[in-house]
Amino acid sequence: MKTYDYHGTEVSLKKTEYRNNGTVALLLNNTDGELFAVATVNLGHPLQSDSMAFLDENNLPGIGKWIEKNHLGMRMGVIAQSGFCRYPLYTLF
Repeated sequence: MKTYDYHGTEVSLKKTEYRNNGTVALLLNNTDGELFAVATVNLGHPLQSDSMAFLDENNLPGIGKWIEKNHLGMRMGVIAQSGFCRYPLYTLF
């Protein structure tokens, strides 16, 4: 399993899906296989799909740049808002 350094923590990625709508969810697990963080948010937005997701930059600052730096996805230029938080849309490879 491929691992990545996320701000000093070694993580692996797991793509899964949200049960209520089947859109992609991206999990970061530590080296013990335990959940470190959920990188995506489920906004129920029509642009969410099995390959496009909104990233949780609020709880994981810099996650979008990290995704791009590791060639795991690309920013799509769309921002969705929920409450006071804004979430950028990414295509995940």
